[in-house]
Amino acid sequence: MSPRVALFAEGSTSPPTREGRQILEILWNDRLGQALGLVRFDPVVPIYKTHLTAMDPRNPPQSGAGERLDQLITRVLARTPFDAAVVAWDLEPPWNPLGEDCRWRETLDLYRFLAASDCLPNIWREQAGRRYQELSSRSNPRNRTRPPSIEPGMILPVCMEPVFEDILVQNQGAVRRALGISTEPRGWPRQGWGDPRERRPDLNVLGPAIGALTRVRPKPDVLRFMRGDMRTQKNQWEDFLLRKLLEDDRAREEILAHPIARRLKELLSLA
Repeated sequence: MSPRVALFAEGSTSPPTREGRQILEILWNDRLGQALGLVRFDPVVPIYKTHLTAMDPRNPPQSGAGERLDQLITRVLARTPFDAAVVAWDLEPPWNPLGEDCRWRETLDLYRFLAASDCLPNIWREQAGRRYQELSSRSNPRNRTRPPSIEPGMILPVCMEPVFEDILVQNQGAVRRALGISTEPRGWPRQGWGDPRERRPDLNVLGPAIGALTRVRPKPDVLRFMRGDMRTQKNQWEDFLLRKLLEDDRAREEILAHPIARRLKELLSLA
């Protein structure tokens, strides 16, 4: 029997679909997970950057909604038991605004803070501690013999560099086809497509691209059933674009070859 793997992914909650499911769960299971042939995540839990920063003693205490990631994991475990978990977070913005956005440093911190948790069950803290010791003893981050195994109590990190939406902006022609337009409307972003130097493709590429649709005449068909923009309906637009791009042969190859997709495949192909 395959292990039950939970996903704690950076992303907001959304109104449930007609089937009573969160779009974030559809995005990761029905779209990306199915395309990669992965075990289904169960449950899928949205997290915010504050869940991560609340664990970091370098950051000031937070008032109000300051639940730490380890507290969230413990709470979900009590309600819906699972064997292992994937934690997926955007590299941008970094946890520590005064530090450098270092993927390796944040991965080390994730395990260090989980190992020091005062609420996680022992097996989860012990696994995190062993993983931290193994990673921190490397002379070079790339020095490893194999990917980590999916074992009881194991938490597997997926640092999405720079953000999840980077997977959607590799081919602007495919995005235009997905949106049902053949030319660049006024306000369409010219830069950032497939550019590793673009650190916020969600705000600087997809946001203007979707905003430019309102200037197209006649009105694109997509606007007859899609509402809002990348700020007000972010998950809905991500799900629409990911579904359409995975149906596009060329774009599908680029998505499945993206580092985020490759990392997921590497970690979960053993499940």
